Amino acid sequence: MNNKQKAAETFISVANVASELSRAQSIAVELSIISKNARALAVRAGSTAAGFNEITRFIEGLSTLTIDAAETVSGIATTQTKSANELFRTYSLLAMLDTVQSDSEAEQKQQILPIYSRIQANAEKLKNQINSKLKELIDSLDETKLELRATQVVSVVSRVESVRASKDFQESLNSVADKVSNAGNRINQHLENARKSLIKLRP
Repeated sequence: MNNKQKAAETFISVANVASELSRAQSIAVELSIISKNARALAVRAGSTAAGFNEITRFIEGLSTLTIDAAETVSGIATTQTKSANELFRTYSLLAMLDTVQSDSEAEQKQQILPIYSRIQANAEKLKNQINSKLKELIDSLDETKLELRATQVVSVVSRVESVRASKDFQESLNSVADKVSNAGNRINQHLENARKSLIKLRP
């Protein structure tokens, strides 16, 4: 695969990362709504579901963390999409100059050489910047995925708390646990999809 093709692949992959993170953010917003609904449910259930108040605060915290992390990583991904596009254009220009050089006389080649060298240096600088940011993106995704493991713990604790509640509310509280677990799994899948897109780009 030549440099131009690699730059195109980077552009597509990083754009895909931004898309996956946008989906993760949407689910995190759902998680926030689940938290608010669970808090209202806990209030109605009274003292038998008092433990749910603490759980709902934790769910809200996870939602905020995911939204903030996704926004940060998405911002980096969007910037890198532009950088990858610029790198693709730079490599396209170098390819055209290669063609011109091969068809030129020796004197013309000498005139083109300084321009070619500057563009090549810029391409190398862009490539290094992108590679550095790709590592930062992967690290950020890994950190967020680690934090999201807590959704499964919250789900388990929610089920324990639902048993303590009055029977009228147990089914609804169990439903909260299922929704939290489901949202966490879906967010995690989008983050993993984003991570896979980045891993294959690593130099």
